[in-house]
Amino acid sequence: MKKKKLLIMLLIICMIVIPFSFTLGRYVMDNIKDYIMETNHFFFSSDKLQAGGITYEVNNWGGADVFEIQFELNNHKNNILTSQGDIEYSIDLDYDDNDIICSINSDNGTIYEAEKTDNFTLTVTPRRVFADEESVSVTVTATSSTPYVKELSATYIITVGKRGISYQITDSVNSPYLMFSITNAIDTYVVRTAFGTHTVGEIITSSEYINLSSADKAKCASAIITLTWDPEDIVIDTTSSLISSGATTTTSTYNGIAYINSITFPVDILSSTEVRFYKWNVANNYTYPFVAQTPIVTFSAS
Repeated sequence: MKKKKLLIMLLIICMIVIPFSFTLGRYVMDNIKDYIMETNHFFFSSDKLQAGGITYEVNNWGGADVFEIQFELNNHKNNILTSQGDIEYSIDLDYDDNDIICSINSDNGTIYEAEKTDNFTLTVTPRRVFADEESVSVTVTATSSTPYVKELSATYIITVGKRGISYQITDSVNSPYLMFSITNAIDTYVVRTAFGTHTVGEIITSSEYINLSSADKAKCASAIITLTWDPEDIVIDTTSSLISSGATTTTSTYNGIAYINSITFPVDILSSTEVRFYKWNVANNYTYPFVAQTPIVTFSAS
């Protein structure tokens, strides 16, 4: 009986220790491999891909427009440590959704020693219009072939935040401001205030909209956008035409001064809108997605 209990205990210990040993062993081997590469002045990195993989979740896609992700591959660890020699690489895509087409502008390339970087773009094209909260997943893998083999990868879970409407934040370190860009791919209007025989919520085509009076057009909008932010981080450009055109705003107090902290405005069909925000701290980079995990400006649309 004691031998049986001892055997069971040994089996349990093996079940715990062996997987851990394999994981530890792989971790050690990976670090040894990286050390050998760096010792021989080989560096293969990316701004969005990582050794061992990384997963990004973004929800700024409109589900109807093309979604693009730009990548940089480089041959340096920092400003001093740079690879000696050119690095050849290949790019692979993995996705199982038949409702999208994924492509890259080049599936292989060379990072030349003198140039230090190379770039490529992933394009995700929908075959249909995706609904709110629907997602697609794409894995991108970059593999160096010479002088060493190293793999960098990332999986992108791209979710529709508001059907037909996408947005992004463009920024950089030391830039005094960021740009919030909105793209509306919706080609119809919605009645926001009832008029004539039209009721609230009714869909109106662009051809019907053209024939409306100016007063009635003002009662329709393709979408109503609301942006919200904290004035302790950023402030909106008060010369924006959105403010002068009568958008609805709210304010909050920071350092004893009332600053706008939200703005609500209509957007036209098939249109693009940009809003400038000034940063208190220019050292921050609020680019979304991929640099910032969450957008510094909260977006909603109806």
